[in-house]
Amino acid sequence: MHISWLGHSAFKIETKTPLKEEVSILINPYNLPKSDLPRNLKSDLVLLTNGTDNTITLSGDPFVISTPGEYEIQGVMIYAFQVPKVDKEKTQMIFHFETELMSLTFLGDYKGKLTDEMIEKVGVVDILLLPVGDKTVLSADEANDIVGQIEPRVVIPHSFSLPGKSSGFEPVDKFAKLLGQKDVEWLPKLKISKRDLPQEDTQLVLLNKA
Repeated sequence: MHISWLGHSAFKIETKTPLKEEVSILINPYNLPKSDLPRNLKSDLVLLTNGTDNTITLSGDPFVISTPGEYEIQGVMIYAFQVPKVDKEKTQMIFHFETELMSLTFLGDYKGKLTDEMIEKVGVVDILLLPVGDKTVLSADEANDIVGQIEPRVVIPHSFSLPGKSSGFEPVDKFAKLLGQKDVEWLPKLKISKRDLPQEDTQLVLLNKA
């Protein structure tokens, strides 16, 4: 599996399944200020946490998931849960999906705490993708608390400002320090399989914007 961070809360994941040699998954390809996403991207599957408005052009006739439910698309199992935003008047999605014998959970522009019910729904998490940049998303402290609740094997933060750049979020440094992982190598993308998962401590992976 290959995981690339496209900036803000957008990711591209390339995986293999018994049904298809390569399945391309786009997460949150929204056309936001300073997102610098391409005008269009091709994929097989698109996961959207905040509705279908204001996305970039989605080519390749992908299957789009933006509502709660349980889906199996081209050998990828996806569970979509609806949870309230901080103001309680709006909702957002949490995605949990399984592929290549690994489980991934994605928290998008998430702000708030996870209840015991949410954690039970998510279940075992190998790879957790979550925001850490404060402001409109989780702060470093809040994100660290959620990591402690879920206990994933790998954590990939998003929605933070890269070194030397400002995107309206805080840098990732404080979150890395809270995890006790200060000198982490920045990667252009993460290539990972089940046998690569750490068996004990949670591993922090920092991705440069693709």
